[in-house]
Amino acid sequence: MKHIAIVVPEFPIAAEKFVVTEVCALAKAGHKVTVFCFIKRESAVTLPSSVNVIDVNLASNKQVSAFVAKRPLAMTKALHCAQHQHAISTRLLLIYGSKLAYLANKHHCDHFHCHFMHCSLAYTLVAARWLDITTSSVGHGHDIYANNDDMRFKLAACDFNIAECQDMVEKFQQLGDKHPLLLHSGVDISCFPAHPAPAHNQLELLFFGHLVEKKGVAYALEALALIAENQRPHLDIVGQGPSQEQLYHLIKKLKLQTFVRLLGYRSPHWIAEKGANYDGFVAPFCVTADGESDTGPMVLKEAMAMGLPVITSDVMGCREIVTEETGYVVASKDVMALKLAIEAFTHCQNNVREQMRVLARQRVELCFNAQVQAHRLSHLIEEVSVK
Repeated sequence: MKHIAIVVPEFPIAAEKFVVTEVCALAKAGHKVTVFCFIKRESAVTLPSSVNVIDVNLASNKQVSAFVAKRPLAMTKALHCAQHQHAISTRLLLIYGSKLAYLANKHHCDHFHCHFMHCSLAYTLVAARWLDITTSSVGHGHDIYANNDDMRFKLAACDFNIAECQDMVEKFQQLGDKHPLLLHSGVDISCFPAHPAPAHNQLELLFFGHLVEKKGVAYALEALALIAENQRPHLDIVGQGPSQEQLYHLIKKLKLQTFVRLLGYRSPHWIAEKGANYDGFVAPFCVTADGESDTGPMVLKEAMAMGLPVITSDVMGCREIVTEETGYVVASKDVMALKLAIEAFTHCQNNVREQMRVLARQRVELCFNAQVQAHRLSHLIEEVSVK
């Protein structure tokens, strides 16, 4: 099986657990996997012992220069690739592309698989020209909404491109990709036990994630404030981020202190252990003014893996995750629609909510299982050959 080089801008990315999940699943599927990043952060991430994480910046300039000098024909291909990209200077593309190529060659990698399609993919494409190996990319919301420089060239230069939702498939097609592949990010379902919800006098809702504007948590607070107190569910907000102080003040302004708790950071273990004790998950994602948005959000799949019905919005990919049987999808930034969805959920009979829990878990098992998705990705990588 091919030795896969996973390329990411930084590793680990605290808010993007799907990369670690994919790495572990590919390794379990039988691949040798090496992670290359341009910023290496210290974090307690558990990876298989066979997986190495390499900071591209640590490549020796002397050894990289010797590597480049031995490949004059490949240098021409790399230069041609760099000159077709304009968001990053040709000089930087060649510098980081050559470092990545040297290290991937040193570790005998056979295929580049790149998450995020801005700088990391730009460098990867140049590196692939030096080594003459195949390349695949995975698009995420930021790549389409906020930072899609040189996207047409990048899509054409990869051997295949993966979209995480149908909306992104259509965006890729608009940008000239004739055969984008749909493959949803998967969840390691063994990490998320599901069980029946305990009885609550009032429903207990949960949000967990990075507290930034695109998560739409402020809209959830505004919707809760519109619900009569005797019917209003409680909401626990788990996470940290730039929006934390704003949310604290909004809770006070809306007089929700007895209904909403900001719990701050909790470990993934805490979320997996405690999450299924809630009645539902609320995450009304939105597209920000500068184009930031989630794509097929993993937290929805993780919540559903715990058996939580979901109340969310119709940003990229959410309708492909949440069905009528497993939750509610409303228009983004529509506070009244969100309020009505929360009320509809609170008015459901207990047996209906319990059935939603069962179906939510089943949907993740059938459609978003990380190991199944890894085998599909493995097949795609094994089948592709150098053009």
